[in-house]
Amino acid sequence: MTNSLKYIAIEGRSSKKYTFSFFISIGGNKIMDIKELIKKGESINVEFKTANSILPKSLFETVCAFLNTNGGYIILGVNDKNEIIGVDEYYVDKLKKDFTSKCNNEEVINPTIYCELKEIEVNGKILLYTYIEESKTVHKTKNKVFIRNYEGDFDITNNMNLIVQIHNQKSKIYDEDKIYPYIDIENDLNHELINKSRRLADANINKRHPWLDMSDLELLKSAGLYKKDPITKEEGITLAGIMLFGKDRVILNANPYCRTDAILRVDDLDRYDDRDFVETNLLDMYDRLLDFIKKYTKDRFTLNDKNIRVSAMSIIAREMVLNSLIHRSILDGHTSRVIIYEDKMIMENPNSFSTMRYLTIHNYFPFPKNPTLAKFFREIGYADELGSGIKRITENSLLYSGKLPIIEDKEMFRITIPLVKDKMYSDEELKKLSNKDENNELNSDEKIILSMLVNNPFITAEEMSEKTNFSKRKIYRIYDKLKESNYIERNGSDKNGSWKIIKKQD
Repeated sequence: MTNSLKYIAIEGRSSKKYTFSFFISIGGNKIMDIKELIKKGESINVEFKTANSILPKSLFETVCAFLNTNGGYIILGVNDKNEIIGVDEYYVDKLKKDFTSKCNNEEVINPTIYCELKEIEVNGKILLYTYIEESKTVHKTKNKVFIRNYEGDFDITNNMNLIVQIHNQKSKIYDEDKIYPYIDIENDLNHELINKSRRLADANINKRHPWLDMSDLELLKSAGLYKKDPITKEEGITLAGIMLFGKDRVILNANPYCRTDAILRVDDLDRYDDRDFVETNLLDMYDRLLDFIKKYTKDRFTLNDKNIRVSAMSIIAREMVLNSLIHRSILDGHTSRVIIYEDKMIMENPNSFSTMRYLTIHNYFPFPKNPTLAKFFREIGYADELGSGIKRITENSLLYSGKLPIIEDKEMFRITIPLVKDKMYSDEELKKLSNKDENNELNSDEKIILSMLVNNPFITAEEMSEKTNFSKRKIYRIYDKLKESNYIERNGSDKNGSWKIIKKQD
């Protein structure tokens, strides 16, 4: 695999290396400033490492993780605090040669890749950098498999289910595309649902939709719900097609996990006040879940940013339900749930490939778990572009209650919507709330750490890491942000001292 980077120097260069501002373009598309990358810090696709005379020991764990996940930048000569330390000029050529050599060594990275380090001078210091592109296969380093999430590189060598899932994703093989040749289209499908989809798709565009002129089989093929395996030559309706149009008995046999439990817990918190255990096709499930939410939540009409009167809860419910139907791990044995309490509503669904972190509109990186289902729901006008749901949920949660939602990307993907409205916010206040990260205020992860310090000023970074799944490195970075923003200060030593809370979050 080649590294398709283009390099552009701004503000001059010496005979050997670029200087000052530096921009890189991945495949000619996205221009990035290396100074901006360093300023923003490490993330799911940016890693800093210090290096002097030898390559860092963990370097190829990061290379492997980027290859197996979504790719990313590696910059040598920058520490965890985003400080430019630089690389010893005497060892630059040696480090570059060692890196390229090890990329071609099967014992270090397997399958091997072609990749090289480039050098640049920034603020008088030499940095080495490269961009690792996502690979179409799963790679190992020293017989271990690593993936990347927001906290760093993780060894998943013993997690065969996850490795198989990554293999499938890279091969574009998804659970939803499993073929069921024994399903009889005429007798095992609900044809009224297919006709309903025709009408919805036609209403979603200005001109006549081609599905109106297709037979049921032609429609299924057009939507990617009927396929032929190029290897086995088997053909038939896919699991996604069964979950959308199958009769209930057929769905139960093909996928008993196609279900969502809708629960109301207001008076009886141990069990429930009302419940709808929905085991049916995804189209009817969509309607029943929306009806359940509508029945037990208040509908507050508000003005959006275009001064148009909208039902914020209707938008929230729609996006949460769609997220649950489209982005769940469809063969996971855990049951998706919507739970309505007096003060909050929770939607959760199984989420095998997670980042183990809290999400905001600023750090959310969407990828389709079930692209065929997502495309189908977009075609009938129920869903919009990938990733837009999180933004709409955030915006309308602020309109509905004046509070941000809590979005957790863990083993169960969970969205918590506050239902109690404390005060009416002005348009300007809502804008500030929805852009806290951009205004240098606290993001959701920083709020979590600050709340823990408020509750227990003696809590250690190790204890926080256990409770939040944040790495200690990330917690220390948040400490620095909170101190710089005058939220906290340290009393006493790092070992025996405690935190003093100067101000609390809004």
